[in-house]
Amino acid sequence: MKYFLTGSLITIIILIVLFGYRQNIFSPTALPYDDEQEGLKDQITIHFSHVVAENTPKGIAAEKFAQLVEEKSDGRLVVQVYPNSMLYSDDNELKALLDNEVQMIAPTISKMTDMLPNWQVLDLPFLIENNEQLKEVLNGNVSQSLLKELDTVHIKGLTFWSNGFKQIASTTPIVEVGQFEGKKIRMMPSNILRKQFTLLEAEPVATSFGNVYRDLQNHVVDAQENTISNIYSKQFHTMENHITLSNHGILAYAVLMNEQFWNGLDEEYQQIILDSLEEMQDWQFEQAQKFNEQNLQDLQSDPNVIIYELDETNKNQWKEQLQPIYKHYENTINDHYLDDLLDEMNRSIPSFH
Repeated sequence: MKYFLTGSLITIIILIVLFGYRQNIFSPTALPYDDEQEGLKDQITIHFSHVVAENTPKGIAAEKFAQLVEEKSDGRLVVQVYPNSMLYSDDNELKALLDNEVQMIAPTISKMTDMLPNWQVLDLPFLIENNEQLKEVLNGNVSQSLLKELDTVHIKGLTFWSNGFKQIASTTPIVEVGQFEGKKIRMMPSNILRKQFTLLEAEPVATSFGNVYRDLQNHVVDAQENTISNIYSKQFHTMENHITLSNHGILAYAVLMNEQFWNGLDEEYQQIILDSLEEMQDWQFEQAQKFNEQNLQDLQSDPNVIIYELDETNKNQWKEQLQPIYKHYENTINDHYLDDLLDEMNRSIPSFH
């Protein structure tokens, strides 16, 4: 037994020596320098959380942004995208940003209105009539002023992304203004949106985007306003199969970054982020329009979905019912942003009326 143990110990020592020799453990010279590993230590990661599917205007925009940033920084700056509420829902992503749990989010403008009430000007119905106007507005002076307001809450506002126009999806038809009465309509948390549906005599229900499908199954809500791409990608049309093409409001996203993280970046990295967003801005608007157009065709080809066009007579009735909302914004929220927005549209888009 003693000879067996001694032999085993000698064998183990020989194996250790051989392994060390092959790995240069006993070599007096330094190990080879691995520049790739050194590069990884210098790499900065931006965690970007959002709540929609990857195959949506915001989803592909986030991926495009990540690609451009990595290319422009030669891999030194990496954007890791987490779609579909993988990390946070739209109820808690803003807190996660403020706590630097994630460095970027892109919530809807409506989600920011509790913190910044003036932003509700972009929730007002029937202000913007087409994609050209939408693009001008989201890149215009009023929108830049709104982004600047984020400084007061210690968030870096970078830009706005578009998801086009909101439509009405419902379990029963909503075309005539009277058909809103008593409907439980899911809304994003915005006092203007609550006022909008109250004026239409519906019952607004504020709920998280991630809960909408379950709320429809449980009959908590009967209808919602949303873009065609969101309705299609989340399969809401399988329960809300009556869709009215109303174009009554816009859905835009504010691209935000944690202020402390932003301030800690080198100017070179800050410029790469800004350049990437600027380079893709026109592309993002075009993709949003294409997505909504393609998904509308998909819905029109579904025999279980009924699409309604909002004709001028019914549109005018909706507008008449909603008329008090503009004075409500001016009197209780902000007395100049609406005028500034209308003036901006009149100056930049002569066809606006």
